Amino acid sequence: MKKIDYESLIKKHLHRVAPEADLDKLQPGDDLGAALDIDSMDFYNMMVGISDELRIDIPEEEYGKLRSLKSIEAFLEKVSA
Repeated sequence: MKKIDYESLIKKHLHRVAPEADLDKLQPGDDLGAALDIDSMDFYNMMVGISDELRIDIPEEEYGKLRSLKSIEAFLEKVSA
Protein backbone atom coordinates (compact mmCIF):
# COMPACT_ATOMS: atom_id res chain seq x y z
CA MET A 1 0.00 0.00 0.00
CA LYS A 2 1.31 3.43 -0.96
CA LYS A 3 2.18 5.78 1.93
CA ILE A 4 0.15 8.97 1.84
CA ASP A 5 1.95 12.32 2.00
CA TYR A 6 -0.40 13.92 4.49
CA GLU A 7 1.40 17.26 4.55
CA SER A 8 0.93 17.70 0.80
CA LEU A 9 -2.68 16.59 1.03
CA ILE A 10 -3.41 19.08 3.82
CA LYS A 11 -1.65 21.88 1.95
CA LYS A 12 -3.64 21.09 -1.19
CA HIS A 13 -6.88 21.59 0.73
CA LEU A 14 -5.51 24.66 2.53
CA HIS A 15 -4.68 26.18 -0.85
CA ARG A 16 -8.25 25.53 -1.96
CA VAL A 17 -9.67 27.61 0.94
CA ALA A 18 -6.82 30.15 1.16
CA PRO A 19 -5.32 30.45 -2.34
CA GLU A 20 -3.40 33.63 -1.48
CA ALA A 21 -1.61 32.06 1.53
CA ASP A 22 2.12 31.33 1.37
CA LEU A 23 2.04 27.73 2.54
CA ASP A 24 5.82 27.35 2.22
CA LYS A 25 6.28 29.60 5.26
CA LEU A 26 3.92 27.52 7.38
CA GLN A 27 5.61 25.68 10.26
CA PRO A 28 4.32 22.27 11.45
CA GLY A 29 3.14 23.62 14.81
CA ASP A 30 1.60 26.90 13.60
CA ASP A 31 -2.07 27.46 14.34
CA LEU A 32 -3.57 27.38 10.85
CA GLY A 33 -6.32 29.89 11.59
CA ALA A 34 -3.92 32.49 12.95
CA ALA A 35 -1.07 31.85 10.52
CA LEU A 36 -3.24 31.89 7.39
CA ASP A 37 -6.08 34.13 8.58
CA ILE A 38 -8.71 31.52 7.76
CA ASP A 39 -12.05 31.50 9.53
CA SER A 40 -14.01 28.58 10.94
CA MET A 41 -15.93 28.06 7.68
CA ASP A 42 -12.69 27.85 5.67
CA PHE A 43 -11.30 25.41 8.22
CA TYR A 44 -14.49 23.34 8.06
CA ASN A 45 -14.35 23.25 4.23
CA MET A 46 -10.70 22.18 4.36
CA MET A 47 -11.48 19.34 6.78
CA VAL A 48 -14.46 18.18 4.71
CA GLY A 49 -12.25 18.14 1.61
CA ILE A 50 -9.63 16.02 3.39
CA SER A 51 -12.30 13.73 4.78
CA ASP A 52 -13.90 13.26 1.36
CA GLU A 53 -10.59 12.63 -0.41
CA LEU A 54 -9.42 10.05 2.13
CA ARG A 55 -12.90 8.60 2.56
CA ILE A 56 -12.66 8.80 6.34
CA ASP A 57 -14.82 10.38 9.01
CA ILE A 58 -13.31 13.33 10.86
CA PRO A 59 -15.78 14.16 13.63
CA GLU A 60 -16.43 17.88 14.04
CA GLU A 61 -15.76 17.56 17.77
CA GLU A 62 -12.12 16.78 16.86
CA TYR A 63 -11.63 20.02 14.90
CA GLY A 64 -10.60 21.98 18.00
CA LYS A 65 -7.65 19.64 18.48
CA LEU A 66 -6.65 19.75 14.81
CA ARG A 67 -5.29 23.27 14.50
CA SER A 68 -1.84 22.68 12.98
CA LEU A 69 -0.24 20.67 10.20
CA LYS A 70 1.39 18.50 12.84
CA SER A 71 -1.83 17.73 14.73
CA ILE A 72 -3.82 17.03 11.55
CA GLU A 73 -1.07 14.74 10.20
CA ALA A 74 -0.92 12.82 13.49
CA PHE A 75 -4.69 12.39 13.49
CA LEU A 76 -4.77 11.22 9.86
CA GLU A 77 -1.95 8.73 10.45
CA LYS A 78 -3.81 7.36 13.47
CA VAL A 79 -7.21 6.94 11.78
CA SER A 80 -5.75 5.65 8.52
CA ALA A 81 -3.59 2.99 10.16
